[in-house]
Amino acid sequence: MNDKLFPVYRALHEQAWLPIFVKDDLSTEMLTEACRMAGLKVVEYTLRRGDAAEVIPHWREKNPDLYLLVGSTIDSDAVTLQLKRKHPQMMTLSQMAPYTDGFVSMLPFSDATLRVYGSTHLCIPAAETSGEALRQIREGASFIKTIGPDFSFSKYLHAVPTFGYCPTYVTGGVTPERMGEAFRAGNVLCASGFDVILRGEDPSCLDAARVAERIAEFAAAARRERALAFPELADTASMTDGEFLDALPNYCSVL
Repeated sequence: MNDKLFPVYRALHEQAWLPIFVKDDLSTEMLTEACRMAGLKVVEYTLRRGDAAEVIPHWREKNPDLYLLVGSTIDSDAVTLQLKRKHPQMMTLSQMAPYTDGFVSMLPFSDATLRVYGSTHLCIPAAETSGEALRQIREGASFIKTIGPDFSFSKYLHAVPTFGYCPTYVTGGVTPERMGEAFRAGNVLCASGFDVILRGEDPSCLDAARVAERIAEFAAAARRERALAFPELADTASMTDGEFLDALPNYCSVL
């Protein structure tokens, strides 16, 4: 068992859902405190946020109780460095690696990337075909990211002949009302951006306590709906590591 990755993997699995720090004008410190108040253990911070290059290198020293996944990543140094001219917050995987627990992307990762980082970081790349998804799982991806609001691709990846071994993580329009559908489609994790979590809220009236309430609503709905779709995952917090692994419905890459 990978002693570095397994605690992050298990914390993420038990959480069932995580918030995504997207591009907005809300205070990073306020949102982070709200996540802490809501009892979360894992968050995703995207490179779309203008302060990403300042926040990510100091995340662990400021937030030792919150695992950090970085989203909107690109696994090409050449492409990332060129993009940095227009998007100065961009960072390469190697620049972020010392400070983060995992990488999330809307793009696929190469085999070389997964071989380098698959044993040290949770890697959650996207895929558009089943072959692309299964290649990445085979090379060390922890989950495959699928994009909502349509869940057809998730259902296809979990069709009976595949034995459902590909663990999938879905984002894109995932509200509490849609979580049941998301998990029934075969996804074991889902995520929502703060633009979705706080939809309808007046930004000028938000504080950490109110944001924590909204986070708690999403987190509770995710745990409830996933337990209905995957009863074997309903009480993982009380399980030993061995029992947890036996309960997983999909392949685990961090062993």
